[in-house]
Formats: sequence, C-alpha cells, structure tokens
Amino acid sequence: MIHTSLSRTAHAFAINGTEAGDGLLPLRRALPLTKRRLLLSVATVVIALAAGFAAGRSLPSASIAAPVSVPAIAADPELPATITLAEPKLANLQLQIGEAKSGPLVRAVSATGSVGYDQLHLARVRPVARGRIEALDVNAGDRVVAGQRLAVLDNFDLSAAHSKVLSAEAALSQAQAQLRAANAAYDRATNLIRTDLVTQAEVEARRATVATMAADLRTKQAELQQYQEEEARLLPMRAATADANPSSGQPTLGSRGAIVAPFAGVVDSVSVAKGEIVDPATAILTVSDLSTVWVQADVAERDLGAVKVGDAVEMRVSAFPARVFAGRVTYIPDQIETTTGMAKVRCEIPNPDGALRVNMFATVTILSPQGGDAVLVPSESLQEVNGQSVVFIPTGDRQFAWRAVRTGPVANGKTQIVSGIAAGTPVVGEGSYWLKAALMQSTIPDQG
Repeated sequence: MIHTSLSRTAHAFAINGTEAGDGLLPLRRALPLTKRRLLLSVATVVIALAAGFAAGRSLPSASIAAPVSVPAIAADPELPATITLAEPKLANLQLQIGEAKSGPLVRAVSATGSVGYDQLHLARVRPVARGRIEALDVNAGDRVVAGQRLAVLDNFDLSAAHSKVLSAEAALSQAQAQLRAANAAYDRATNLIRTDLVTQAEVEARRATVATMAADLRTKQAELQQYQEEEARLLPMRAATADANPSSGQPTLGSRGAIVAPFAGVVDSVSVAKGEIVDPATAILTVSDLSTVWVQADVAERDLGAVKVGDAVEMRVSAFPARVFAGRVTYIPDQIETTTGMAKVRCEIPNPDGALRVNMFATVTILSPQGGDAVLVPSESLQEVNGQSVVFIPTGDRQFAWRAVRTGPVANGKTQIVSGIAAGTPVVGEGSYWLKAALMQSTIPDQG
C-alpha cells in the first residue's frame, strides 16, 4: 500500500511538472532561493525514508542476518596408555632410568661473597703497659704456637709492680713470724695457768694477740695476691733469653717481659720496630688463626626467608675450581644493606690446610631443607602432555607407560611429587622428551 501511494505521488509530481510548467515558474520566482533549497532538502529526506521503509517491508524473512555456525573443533584422539619402541630406536635414545625417592626437599640458594678472617681467632696484640721494644722475634708471615714469644718489652710499670710484690712477700713473712710467736706465748700461758703462775686475764690477752696477728697475716696475704696479679698482667711470660747481667747496660729481669702469641696461627702484620716506645692504645702485631675462615655471602632479599642458621654450605673459589669447601651458616643479619638489597650471611668454612686466603672471591651455595620428607624425582623426568605434568615409567619389553602427577616445589634439580606416583617407582629421567614425542606421534593417523 505504501509502495502504491509513493508511485502515485511520483506520478502526480511528474504530471504537474510537465503539464503545469507555466504555473511552476511563477512559484519559483515568488519564493527566495534559500527557502526553495530548504523545501527541496526536506522533500528528498521524506522520499528516502519512505523508500527505505518500503524496501524493508518488501524483503523476504530469509534475508535477515543469522549467526554463522562454526564447526566444532575435533577433540584429540585418546592417548594410548603405553608406547612401545622398536629395539633400534630404543638403543639410539639411550634413556636414563631413575627412581622416585623419598627425602627432604632441599632448596639451593646461590650467592657470591668473599673470604675473611674468623674474628674469634684474630688477635691484635697490644702491650699491657707503656714501655720500649727491646727485641722482635717474628716477622709477618711466620707461623707461631700458643705462648710463643713475639717480642721483648722493657716495661716501665713492671719494675714498680715487682717491687710491690717483694715488699708484700717480706711483710707476709714478718706477719707469719709474729703469729708463730703469739701462738707460742699463748701456749705457755695456758700451761702456766694450771700452776697459778699467770692469771686468767694474761691468758685472755695473749689469745687476743694471736687473733690480731692472724688477721694481720690474712691482710698481708691479700696484698701479696693483689700485687702478684698486677705483676702477672704486666708480665704474662718472663723473657727466657733476656740478658740478666746488670753490667751489660740492659734492663734487669725486673722490668723486662715477653709479649707472647695468644694462640697458634700466622703473624699477619708487624707494625713496630726494635727500640720504639709503645703503649696499650696501639696494636703492634696481628696474629690470625686461618684454620677456620668466615665467608660473608651476599644473599638476595627474596631468598633470605629460605636460609636458616645451621644450613649446609658449599663454596668454590677460582684458585681451586675442582674443589668444594663445605661449611655451615652461622649468622643471619637483622638488616638488609640499603645500597645492594642484600644480606651479609656469615658462613663458617674449615680451612685446615690453609688453602683459602683472606679476600678471595667465593661462589656460595646454601643448601636449605624446606620441610619434611617428600617424593622427589629428577626435574628432567617431567614432561607436559595435554596441559598436565606426566612421567614415564618403564613397564618392561620396550614398553613405557605415562602417569599424570601433581608437582610441588623445585629445588636443587629435584621436583616434589605431591600425588601420582609413590617412592620407589622407576621413572625415565634424561631422554623423557623423546618418549613424549613418540606418544604424541602415535595419535597422528597413518596416511599411507
């Protein structure tokens, strides 16, 4: 109906345009140009809308757009439970057969560091008092034993301390003699009182004298002990080779003492010369025991939570590339260095043969157990098939079965198996990739 009306309107417009052409000219002249253009535009829009609506009603229902059906993707054929390899192919693959083992999962934390002194066995030897170095018996690099003399010191304070000891010894001897005399007098008075030759008051007086002498003796003993300890601090060891002849112009034994090694080790440095005046504020020698060294390992913040005191340590240095030095973690700091983001973890490494030197660059591996026992397989045993982790198990006669497993953490070349296989199960290690390839190839249809 709309289409018929539109045709009639167009036909009438044609007739009016041809037959009434003379009447149209005056209309064009009567209207301004702008209004004529506006009327023409409105008429054009109305005609276009009417034509579009009519065309839409005239289209058949089958022409309306419909969703395009997408063919479903064919599912992969089911994987066989086992694969069988030909004898020549199996020989070429050279598969390595391992075993799922039960054991602790150990995480290997890698770090770098440097070899340093064991600070508990590093002595900066200082004189115990002000004095003059009379002799030096060692040089840097010498090995020494505990108690060995390193130098002879003319101790300016030792002579006075020795004089105090001698005076205290004399006073003690006098006090002992006085006590013996007081005891003898008291004993005589005790015997004479029986014959009424002395009074009871005399006996009591002599008893009081004995008590006074005994107290004085104890005082003298305490003073002597005090002076002897003072002398011992100033003279830990008497110089065995010192010249005791006063006519030689050398100080006597009363002022000469030995500076000795506190423990066995190596003299790292000597910072004094014979004849120098020294005092306790300055170290004159350094002795270190390098039978044990400390390695400060730079552990990243992300790995610090896995490291614990007591964890085993394996260390390597470029001077001995084929040698592994074993030790343990002894200290984890409470702070991270702001400049590097690392923690200086202290590792204690035995060094009985002295192979390790101070300031050597070291590569450190900290082996940190991550919990209880778990089922572990070599990481190369795991392959991904259809989005899941699998292992291949030899079943005999050149056959291999695959088994889906759930995996846990990976550490030190081992992967934890949460479920799927038990400890003791044989698994294919190196070469399992080729078994995966053979398994996937078995799903391809034969074309010929």
